[in-house]
Amino acid sequence: MDRLERFEKALTDILNEYDKLGQELENLRNDGKAKTVKFREILGKKIVYSMIITIFKRYDLIEK
Repeated sequence: MDRLERFEKALTDILNEYDKLGQELENLRNDGKAKTVKFREILGKKIVYSMIITIFKRYDLIEK
């Protein structure tokens, strides 16, 4: 697997994980658990993934 393939796989994993975290947050909100430690941990992870995605967008590596 060359460098570009590894990058593409990492990018796909990041985008999928970002979506998964969003769904988990939505489920916790629906269950009334928006103030739990688990919710805040997942929210923190989602923010980190969001920052990574923003960097990729800034360099036109993914669509805005």
